[in-house]
Amino acid sequence: MKKIMRIGITFSLLGVSSLALAKAADLMQVYQDAFNYNPVFLAAKANAEATMEGVPIARAGLLPQAMAVGNDGFNNFNNQSTSNNPFSNGGTLPNGQTFTLEGDTGTYKYNEQQYQLSASQPIFNVANILNYSSAKYSASAAMSTFNYALQTLISTTAQAYFAELNAEDNLVYVQAQKQANYESYNEAQQKFEVGLIAITDVEQARAQYDTQVAAEIAAQTAVTNAKESLRAITGVYYEKLASLRDNKAPLIPPKPANVNKWVETADKQNWSLIASRQTAEAARKTVQQDQAGHLPTLYGEATYTGNNTGASPSGVVDTKQAYVGMQLTVPIFENGVGFVSATAKQASYQYEAALQNRNNTYLSTVTAARQNFNNTLSFISQVEADRETIKASQLALDSIVDAYQVGTKTMLDVLNAQQVLYTAWSAYSTDQYSYINSAIALKQAAGTLSPLDLQQINTWLTENRQPFTTTQYAAGGTNIQRGPLASGGT
Repeated sequence: MKKIMRIGITFSLLGVSSLALAKAADLMQVYQDAFNYNPVFLAAKANAEATMEGVPIARAGLLPQAMAVGNDGFNNFNNQSTSNNPFSNGGTLPNGQTFTLEGDTGTYKYNEQQYQLSASQPIFNVANILNYSSAKYSASAAMSTFNYALQTLISTTAQAYFAELNAEDNLVYVQAQKQANYESYNEAQQKFEVGLIAITDVEQARAQYDTQVAAEIAAQTAVTNAKESLRAITGVYYEKLASLRDNKAPLIPPKPANVNKWVETADKQNWSLIASRQTAEAARKTVQQDQAGHLPTLYGEATYTGNNTGASPSGVVDTKQAYVGMQLTVPIFENGVGFVSATAKQASYQYEAALQNRNNTYLSTVTAARQNFNNTLSFISQVEADRETIKASQLALDSIVDAYQVGTKTMLDVLNAQQVLYTAWSAYSTDQYSYINSAIALKQAAGTLSPLDLQQINTWLTENRQPFTTTQYAAGGTNIQRGPLASGGT
């Protein structure tokens, strides 16, 4: 019994299954899948591209406009009309006699061609100039939003990736504790049968084991849910993920070590903040554009018109006309409210909303930079403390087992010590992943996060991760230590 309980965090897995033979997906592969599939990211990309098309559309209002119109047709004109009307000189025909209209009477078959070339050039149109400026700011904001969406994809993918690893780790620790509780229950049962302990110890061990059976079901469900969450981001269900090598992440403090430097960087480079500023500027230009709606506009115009016909009732026509001039338009009354239009008021309110959104984004960005800087340092300290806690908990468990063997400690003491050890391992795992996520979130807040950061983290991972779904508790299984601290190492 003493030997079994001293293995602490050691547990056994059922051989090497087909799952274990599968190649584990690493962080970069998962990110690439998300980059190609994630609907939220792809929608942000499409929105950015659509918004950028507004620039050439707005630019068209500043460029010359030219148009050519032409037609070519055949006319068949037949007129045999008579009239009782008086002559144009006021005379009349005697006895009600009729007369035949001369000149256009008869049948005419002739071709007719008409064409017109026209061009116009804005000379003075402030509204169109401001519309073009607003479109450029909107396009810049769209690109900044897309860059932020890319960084969000990086952080979201990493969070889901390590959430699955954390759930799998927790399942391992729950299964290991379940195994230890089962062995403690068997040992207590045997001692009770020979009269060495009271039935209370047996019941306590049995209750602890039953608790871990329920905890294992919950932990397995958490793993399944974590896998589904990752699949929602990437569109792929991963049987295995590469895990931290030796269950140990390098603890790298933020550089620079001054939180104010990170805030300064965030103020200049955070893509969400940049987008909010550009959006506010686009809204300001829109206000100016609407206010300029009452200003006069001046266009230069030129047209060239031609008309050719064959022998028509009017004779042969061959005319050419050229026109060059300017058109001045002065708005006087519009939208029922004169010069101050409702659209200008609407744009002013939208600009105010954009300003407030910019201010809120700034506050959120600064807060995120400071919090994630502090969180990164805190989790580094916490992980280091967790390692010491694991060592101390293992030593305490060994001591309590020794005392239990000589009758100075109860089974409840042993079970509680086991619980403390496995809880320490679970906290260690969670804190390591929280450290990684906070470091990523800090760079996102600063606007410096890129796939290169994932590449660095990816070097911390290994594919040699054992499956967690077929744990065996019978003797003869393959014992695998979970992490370097199980045997007291660092």
